[in-house]
Amino acid sequence: MTELSGVLRRAKLPSMLRASGAAAAGRIAILAAGLGSSLLLPLALPQDKVGIYFIAQILTAGFAILAMMGLTFTAPALVSAAAARGDFGRARDAIMRIQGIVGGFGLIVACAFWLADRWIPSGANVTAWSGVLAIVALQIPCAALGAVQVELLRAIHSIRSSAFLMAFPSTAVALFLTFALTTRLQPDLHQVLLCSFAGYAIAAGVGAFSISSSCRRWSQVAKEPIGAGAIIRRTLPNLATTLVLFGLSQVDMILLTLLSSLQEIAQYGIALRISTVLIMPLSIANSAFAPSAVHLWTLDDRTGLQKALRLLVSVATLLTFLMYAGLAVLGYTLVHLWNPHYENSLWLALILGAGQLGHVLGGSSGILLMVLGDEKVAFRITLVTGVATVALCCIGILIGGPYLLAAAAAACNVLQVFFFARRVRERFKVDATFKSLFRKKVPTSEV
Repeated sequence: MTELSGVLRRAKLPSMLRASGAAAAGRIAILAAGLGSSLLLPLALPQDKVGIYFIAQILTAGFAILAMMGLTFTAPALVSAAAARGDFGRARDAIMRIQGIVGGFGLIVACAFWLADRWIPSGANVTAWSGVLAIVALQIPCAALGAVQVELLRAIHSIRSSAFLMAFPSTAVALFLTFALTTRLQPDLHQVLLCSFAGYAIAAGVGAFSISSSCRRWSQVAKEPIGAGAIIRRTLPNLATTLVLFGLSQVDMILLTLLSSLQEIAQYGIALRISTVLIMPLSIANSAFAPSAVHLWTLDDRTGLQKALRLLVSVATLLTFLMYAGLAVLGYTLVHLWNPHYENSLWLALILGAGQLGHVLGGSSGILLMVLGDEKVAFRITLVTGVATVALCCIGILIGGPYLLAAAAAACNVLQVFFFARRVRERFKVDATFKSLFRKKVPTSEV
């Protein structure tokens, strides 16, 4: 027992308040860094180069997910289960082998991209694209490794270490652009992408160091050894799931990449980053609320759960509404002070932001399904609404261009949370939506 408690000293559960605070701070840092870099990019690069930058980031994220092999879901389960059983040798071996698998597959994908950089045919954008895929190739293994390390650190309860890893890439870009604009340096796309690569590399390095520090006491031999083959076989279903979810979440940007100009991609990408900030109050609240929801549900305190849900949705809705109103009232003036060539981004952000506001009105419906054991239904809802999103977005961009595309994406965002909320009321007999503020009892049959 003494040996076990000594080994567990590094893996003990953190306090709920500290964990929630660290998670919230990490989310704020990631969103702030992403928004900051996005607002500085148009001041330093022409629109076509900004469009290429966003495409490069989509390629990095998409192929990093392929390199991760679904291990962002599998890794926490393997490591946490081994640690819970006291088999810290197995937990340590799983952590090392998972990082090796991700790094190996990341290098394979990177080599393919490195070769693809030489196969680009000549055309109007051949000069602008020259060398871009080579830098993307460097980013992929680092991005994949950093993302998996975040989940590994959470699995061993190093919450603070994991919270800020994914903020490094955007922070590096924002710092470089700030320096360039301050010193009147004329940066080019390759320099910006190399800064992004440096951020991913730093994140992977910091993640590896943090994991090594946290696991340094786990010196026991594994009671139940686990090999790389077993890990890969277990994670393949999760790979399919993560690829589908990524494709559905990025359908609007993928369609723009295939069917629109680089200028429209740049404008839409900026609008997307701005609208993402509107969901920040709900995201932060959800990260802090999830453990409390499980606690209240386990104690069968439905009254306390409903009260917490009302407080959460009221605060999140108020903050999101104020931000949206500020964007609507001050946005036109701010855009013209910032960069008049991105006026279209404001209108796109308002359309996408309306969808985010509708999402916030649904409260914590989605997170409740996932943390209270109804994740299979949540995935089915996501899949069905995702198919509807693909169909409507295809129709939207073909008929009305980026504006109708944004409207379709916003409508499907609201549609998804509507079905989440309906399922929460049917399954858990609580109302997570804004409507709960206006009634005391939740009808069990009403949608």
